[in-house]
This record gives sequence, structure tokens and C-alpha cells, in this order.
Amino acid sequence: MNYLLSQIFLCLLAAFILGLIIGWLLRNASCRKCQEELLDLRNQLNAQKHKKQSPKIRNFSQGQGNPAKINGNDVSIAPPVDRQSADFGKPVFLTAARGGNADDLKRIKGVGKILEGILNELGVFHFDQIANWDADNAKWVDTYMQFPGRIEREEWVEQAKDLSQGQETEFSRRVDKDKIYD
Repeated sequence: MNYLLSQIFLCLLAAFILGLIIGWLLRNASCRKCQEELLDLRNQLNAQKHKKQSPKIRNFSQGQGNPAKINGNDVSIAPPVDRQSADFGKPVFLTAARGGNADDLKRIKGVGKILEGILNELGVFHFDQIANWDADNAKWVDTYMQFPGRIEREEWVEQAKDLSQGQETEFSRRVDKDKIYD
């Protein structure tokens, strides 16, 4: 009986090993075929991209040829402008609070003590300053504070518009009532 069980076990083991070897060989063969097809498709795509470019663009992108000419004058391509170094979208800031009294910017949901300090250092002291920001101004301040998208996500501009007109927001009422930041 033991002899018979050992023979069955050995046959099953041999079948398992043989199956692994055959599966591995078939998988490698199909992977090689897929890789060759992928390489061929990439080459075709690159050839199509290269074909679509005019010879002047192709030569220029490869570092050959002269700059373009318009009306007989040489035209060079300007380097891209870094929006942050050009202060693109930078809002107008104050050097101090008007009348020496700054608004409590913490009444805007999402502005705590730390962010209020950063805004004050920037020169933002009043709700109407924030209320007048456009999308580029908000993006500039977001980037400066290193909180991308926060101003838009937490609707600072909309809240500041209400607060600058003397209206209350749900959050500003809670700040006043519960003294959240005291």
C-alpha cells in the first residue's frame, strides 16, 4: 500500500514539474512575441511623428538649421517664462493694516493662526483684499503658502466677500460664539 502511494505521489510530482516547465516556456515565447510587437508599434509611431513634422521643424528640434525667418528677419525663440519669478498673478499687498486695525482673518474657514500670520507677513490684512483676488492671485498665494488649491477648495474669496460687506458666514458665527482660536 505504501509502495502504491509513493508511486502516485512521484507521478503527481513529475506531472507538476513538467507542467511548470512547459508553462514557463510557453509564457516566455508569448512575452517575446508581445515585446517584438510593442517595439514594432513604437517604431511605427515614431516614424509617423517624424513624418508629420516639416523639415525645418525637424532640423531645428534636432539642433540643426537656422532660426526661423519672418519678413527676412531672424526670429529666435524666447525661453519659457517662470510664472513665479515673473510674479505672474501676484496680488497687491499692503505694508500695514489700514488705520492700524487688521481684520480677524481667522473668521475665514481654513485660515488659522499660522496662516493668518503668513497672510499678514505678505501684506494681507483685510477681507476686501482677499475678496478682490482673481484665480491667478489665489494661485500665487497658494503657491507662496505651499498649500496648492486650498484657497479655491475652502472658498476663501467668497467668504471674504461676505465678511467684507459686513455679512456673517456660518464659520465666522462659530468663531465669534465659541471663541475657537482663543
